[in-house]
Amino acid sequence: MAGDGFKEGLQENLGTLLDASPDCILVCDFRTLKYLYVNQTTCEMTGYSRDELLLMTSDELTGETREQLRMLYEKARQAGEQGYTDNPRLLVNKNRSRRGWWEPHFRYRIIDGYEVILVVSREVSGRVLAERAAERTKKIYAALSATNEAIIRLSSPEELYQAVCDAAIDSGGMTTAALLMPKPGSDFMEIQAVAGLGRDVLEDTVISINPDTPEGQGLNGNAFRSRRPCVSNDYFRDKRTVPWRQLVRSRTLLKAVASVPIVQEDKAIGTLHLVSRERNAFDEEIVSLLVRMADNIAFALRTFENERERREAETKAHYLATHCSLTGLPNRNLLADLLEQAIASVNRSGHNPALMFVDLDNFKEVNDTWGHDVGDRVLEKVAGRLKGVLREHDVLARLGGDEFVVLVQNIDRREHAVRVAEKVLTAGQEPVDVGGQTLSITLSIGVSLYPDHGSDQKALMKAADLAMYQAKERGKNTWAISGDGGMRNSA
Repeated sequence: MAGDGFKEGLQENLGTLLDASPDCILVCDFRTLKYLYVNQTTCEMTGYSRDELLLMTSDELTGETREQLRMLYEKARQAGEQGYTDNPRLLVNKNRSRRGWWEPHFRYRIIDGYEVILVVSREVSGRVLAERAAERTKKIYAALSATNEAIIRLSSPEELYQAVCDAAIDSGGMTTAALLMPKPGSDFMEIQAVAGLGRDVLEDTVISINPDTPEGQGLNGNAFRSRRPCVSNDYFRDKRTVPWRQLVRSRTLLKAVASVPIVQEDKAIGTLHLVSRERNAFDEEIVSLLVRMADNIAFALRTFENERERREAETKAHYLATHCSLTGLPNRNLLADLLEQAIASVNRSGHNPALMFVDLDNFKEVNDTWGHDVGDRVLEKVAGRLKGVLREHDVLARLGGDEFVVLVQNIDRREHAVRVAEKVLTAGQEPVDVGGQTLSITLSIGVSLYPDHGSDQKALMKAADLAMYQAKERGKNTWAISGDGGMRNSA
């Protein structure tokens, strides 16, 4: 019958049909691991002739140990009719050239009493590369998420730089991650943060943003100047990497590099430098994610700067609200708070505060004769002298005009207050030189003591103010203690 003839011809030409298969087909002796049959595709993919392959054992061809192969073949035997499919392998031919990823399927058979393993290996390069690309993308998404979390959590550029590099290593699967910025006043870039392998290599690497130097023609220099990502997916075949190849080749796991600019207001301020141990690691999707990461860094830096400016403005506003703009001394508001704190701490510390109102005698004449600019310089100089005779923990404040107040934090007895008043009075008696003019200045001082003259800040302030007017009535250039007839008059 015609059908029987076709079957006989089919069997005779079975080898030809198997040779035409795009899959690698091999038959191996289960016991000896020697190849009993290989098709033409196997020869073409491996680079060996059929005769060479039939003299080889499977461990010689695959590079796996005999123990590993026996375990694989045993799995196939246990799997029965269904057989066993193993993970894809990178096929490298006789000349060490890569021939893509192949997924082997193993089946156990007994033919004429011989135990054999049928191996059918199918190329799955497209699938494997797609899966690996998807996995890389997944990792970069994780790194992007970690970066965004760091932006929310951290409050300084230095912390953020390191967090971004750490995320690129821990979540993004990079080998090396660094953030580079030009050194102030220089064309050379310096490391702001780094993570992963290769720190020592980066520290020894000269990177410039100057296009007229070889060190400025690399990925980072080009990315910085163009404000666009620069990628090398095969580092050692990229002419842009020539100046650094010798340094890098033996010291780090580097196959692909991406440099992504960090741009603020259309101006590059640095680059994100990422290294992968895989060739072709940076596809279009991953690069777009890295650009988003760099943009988020730039956004965070603007946020940090705005927050810094806000805090500085807040600090300045608070300072102006609590200090004299001319002398920098505490003003009435801050003095009231400090006096309240001193009174509140009496029971705990056992130290009684004293208050001294200090007024410049005849200061109006200085302003009228020499002008307010000279008057301001006199106030500044007097303030400096008074601070010079006080202890560090005592407070000198200015209420306005020519009125100063001294808060002495701890007075153990009346004589102590007198000594301080004498020192302040003496400090004010020395002539003041302003713009070549020598002016004589004297002081009138009124003193109030806690708790003798008041148990709160308002009472103490009022008592010291009245005592100061008492000193003026007694001839100025003297001091008076509230409610006390005793005084010292240097006139």
